[in-house]
Amino acid sequence: MPNAVQLIKQDHKKVASLFQKYQKAKGQEAKRRIADQAMEQLEIHTKLEEEIFYPAAKPEIEDSELISEALSEHTTVKGLIEELRSMESEDENFDEKWNELVENVQHHVQEEESELLPEVEDSNLDLAECGEEMAERKEELMEESGSGAHAARTSRSRGSGSRSKKSGGTGARAH
Repeated sequence: MPNAVQLIKQDHKKVASLFQKYQKAKGQEAKRRIADQAMEQLEIHTKLEEEIFYPAAKPEIEDSELISEALSEHTTVKGLIEELRSMESEDENFDEKWNELVENVQHHVQEEESELLPEVEDSNLDLAECGEEMAERKEELMEESGSGAHAARTSRSRGSGSRSKKSGGTGARAH
């Protein structure tokens, strides 16, 4: 199972791949399908970071301002997703707004991978445990969103209320 940093980087690669597919797509309908997939992946990814990774990482790193900046960037991205979801794919401003989303996400990923993640890797955070918690939560979020067809087939038959603790990331810190 990937650790927390590996999981985050995998998500970044998947979204970057969807951004490239969007650029190559022909027709607004195809672009919209790809945009919807990317936005769903981004929503799940931001929830994982906000619910589990950032709370676990913040007390373990020296520059907690990196977390504050990342949260601010998430707010911007979520606002752009909300705007895009409210637009018709034929809207003349859709591509412009999409490009704004892509630029914001790419900036966030670059900063996260060059500054925050290396600092977390050098910390005492138990990345394996944090990654396990993130993977379980990701499976739940994918099932809730309907995109987890594969995850649903491989699910460990958990009930919706069976999470034994809130996803605050506190269990992922080294003792």
